[in-house]
Amino acid sequence: MFLPINADFIFTSETTPAVSTNLKQSIDMVLPLVGVADAINVTDSPNSKTRLSSLLVAAGIKELGLDVILQLTGRDRNRIAIESEVLGALSLGINKVLCLTGDKPSEGGPQVVNELDSAGIMNLLNIMSDGKLSDGTDIKEPLPVFPGAADDLYFQKNNSEAIGFLKRKISNGAKFVQTQYCFDEEICKFYSDLLLANGKTDDLKVLVGMGPLKSAKQALWMRENLWGVNISDNIISRLDASKNAKKEGLMICHELISKLIDLPGIDGVHLMGPSCEHDSAEIIKLFR
Repeated sequence: MFLPINADFIFTSETTPAVSTNLKQSIDMVLPLVGVADAINVTDSPNSKTRLSSLLVAAGIKELGLDVILQLTGRDRNRIAIESEVLGALSLGINKVLCLTGDKPSEGGPQVVNELDSAGIMNLLNIMSDGKLSDGTDIKEPLPVFPGAADDLYFQKNNSEAIGFLKRKISNGAKFVQTQYCFDEEICKFYSDLLLANGKTDDLKVLVGMGPLKSAKQALWMRENLWGVNISDNIISRLDASKNAKKEGLMICHELISKLIDLPGIDGVHLMGPSCEHDSAEIIKLFR
């Protein structure tokens, strides 16, 4: 379902649609990842900022032959809108959905819907996989849909109850997990051990989040302004001291991935960040 044939370690990346009516522009952003990444996430108006329709962009990416993970938040949609979006995705052959509650808007920003949180979306996807809508209506020619969950390694490290939250997501049908940023080998080892101690099976694919950082300034801004982003002072110092910060950012990812490949509880990495498509492809090529 998720793990590609003959792939021992999964590489996914992400793309964010533009604020533009030029659909081709948003689709062409992922061209460096075609034939390189195993799948690509299409984000869903991140940071509560309007973007071109993620489903429309996902459809164009799918036509390039690249597998797609559609990110779907409950922030902007009630259950009718979510069901409609999922039916549209399935009709295009897109059957992997990362279920998210969604970033909270700033004060005075757009009104939040959140009829369903991430767990509620997963439950809804399970109902749809069984051929029904939430009101009991039969879906003609139903198809299975595979929900994914987000997680935070630092939250798991610092909160003994956090593993229970993740296990409930798995019980709700999560087939894969993509985590927030982590550039710390020891935290990744802790997470791998934690997953195995709590019954992780090969059917659940866990991908650790990281990304090609371009500068110390960018890394610091992300740490201070984006929820769930943890970038250590050591990483920021390395970027700041380097004569070529972009190359250093790629090396940081390469070093960590080389170590994660041998962790039994980790199945891959999810490379993310602003305009990360080209650099993500360069990182993946080092392992293919």
